Amino acid sequence: MYYIFIDESGDLGTKKSSSNYFVMAGIKVDEHKKLDRIISKTRNSTRKITLSNEIKGNNLPKYIKIKILKRLENIDYEVFIIVFEKINRYKISSGYNNNELYDELASELAKLINIDNSTSIFIDKSKNKHEEIIDFNKRFLKNLNNPKKYPVSLKHVDSANFKGLQVVDLISWAVFKNFEKNNNEFSKLIKNKNLKRVFEDEKNLQPPN
Repeated sequence: MYYIFIDESGDLGTKKSSSNYFVMAGIKVDEHKKLDRIISKTRNSTRKITLSNEIKGNNLPKYIKIKILKRLENIDYEVFIIVFEKINRYKISSGYNNNELYDELASELAKLINIDNSTSIFIDKSKNKHEEIIDFNKRFLKNLNNPKKYPVSLKHVDSANFKGLQVVDLISWAVFKNFEKNNNEFSKLIKNKNLKRVFEDEKNLQPPN
């Protein structure tokens, strides 16, 4: 049994204050408790995090972010990441419909994920309409690399209740920071990652240094 947790950083807005990049990341482990323990150990080792605080990349002191990412070295995991630079939005048929664009980008992430056993997928909830969730799930599951048709469940959940989502929130934030601010201090700590820049020309596919 495998577990995959998915979250994103950045936004799909078009205002001047909006981000230049949108990042979606997933982390795959064979036991979700491995990620639970990373968050629990971090909470127990610092007074900066209270029980009411949800672990998020944009609200933690620098040293805690580094501590969490370094603790990933103690477990087996895979990370899948898509990076979308929004100046390429015109290349996508869904255009400026953010709901469809989100689904399109999530499908690109799904294409990077190999399913080789029964798998439970948890994604940070961003959709509220039942019909939108059904449409998203059909599209996402269809794009997974699952030639042997292993059973896969996909749930949209509150990240406050799932420590795996809090870990992947930090991962997506770290990669976003690399592209948006040209700062790889955090993303370089993430190993075993498959990163793809989507809807870009071949010459632009490498991440910044």
